[in-house]
Amino acid sequence: MKAERKRNKLTIFLTGRIDSSNAAQVEQELMSHLAEHPDESLVLDAEGLDYISSAGLRVLMKLRKGTAAELPIVNVSPEVYEILDVTGFVDLFDVQKRLREVSVDGLPFIGAGANGKVYQLDAERIIKVYNPITNSPEKIMGEKQAARQAFIHDIPYAISFDVVRVGDSLGIIYEMIDAKTLGVTIRENPEKLEESARRMGRLLKQLHTTTFEPGTLPDARNNLHVWADVAEQSGYYQPETITKLRALIDSIPERNTFVHGDFHPANIMVSGEEWLLIDMGDASVGHPVIDLLGAFQLMKLAAARGDGAMRYTGIPADLLTRVWDSFIRAYLGTEDAQVIENVENVLKYYALIRSLPGVTFSELIPAEARGPMTQQIQSFFLRAYDRFGGSPEILNTVFEAVEPGNKEEKA
Repeated sequence: MKAERKRNKLTIFLTGRIDSSNAAQVEQELMSHLAEHPDESLVLDAEGLDYISSAGLRVLMKLRKGTAAELPIVNVSPEVYEILDVTGFVDLFDVQKRLREVSVDGLPFIGAGANGKVYQLDAERIIKVYNPITNSPEKIMGEKQAARQAFIHDIPYAISFDVVRVGDSLGIIYEMIDAKTLGVTIRENPEKLEESARRMGRLLKQLHTTTFEPGTLPDARNNLHVWADVAEQSGYYQPETITKLRALIDSIPERNTFVHGDFHPANIMVSGEEWLLIDMGDASVGHPVIDLLGAFQLMKLAAARGDGAMRYTGIPADLLTRVWDSFIRAYLGTEDAQVIENVENVLKYYALIRSLPGVTFSELIPAEARGPMTQQIQSFFLRAYDRFGGSPEILNTVFEAVEPGNKEEKA
């Protein structure tokens, strides 16, 4: 019986048939895995399970009693789901049906970001295909819960109605009628660039002044630790680098204000005068810097280098730099060049949280260049950390303009 450990989670893969002829053996193997990893959260993957009898169901009941945590059963076929449904197991376990398969071959490419790529599925729908390196199935499946909370808190969000499998990745289908990404809208209407960029800045400010009750959404720093996991698992970086990277993440102050997690022009859909957010897989609560570091990395740093600006946002590099300049001024509510420079210097430092792991898997970096680039960015990070460390004061001194307040100014 195959088992896989990843980030404090043990996934056991059920296959074939589980009936009276092999139930005892299956039980022994399951209990053995449970005994070997008592502190791991357990998931049963039933993608390869063709049939389960009452004897097999009794094994699952014993397994459930042997673990205090929830016991999700995922990738369940319609045939097996029917058995679990009829016997009442769907009320006792977190049973998740197998996702339907969707191909994006030949579909129009809209844009991409750190979390994945967006395609036009048909005239009324788009599909976001998530990068499996930085997005766990649990996070993607949790987007619907985040979407419900976003709706309750008056956050403009495009409705997602289906999670699907796309090859080895997962995707979310959104219903979008006569909509284009903000990136495409700006590219097609450059005369409206400043107006659109400033509206984008006001929209993000609105999100960052929206407060949630504690526990409603996850801590945004958890998502950053996923990036640290990627950096660590890549094998490119010294243990000292990973330790300091995690310390920098943990130094970011805790807050209960909304964080989108991947805010940029390709994740905003424009339908007439209405703007709607997509990609809520990283929706969480935390400090504004967590959103801004991603936006800065994409709209300022990547645009300056010219690598991937058009691919990721739908906007050419020269225009994207102008978008950032107007966006950050509207967000901070100032035209003071010194204030803007101070904020950008802080963002350049914190953007390393995503840059370090990003260079280990970026499609834009040739394989032969990956090693030298990781060593270069590692040296830069260690020097910066030794100078600045993980001090909340660095953030507090430059982000006074985005403390939680009212939402009188609407985007």
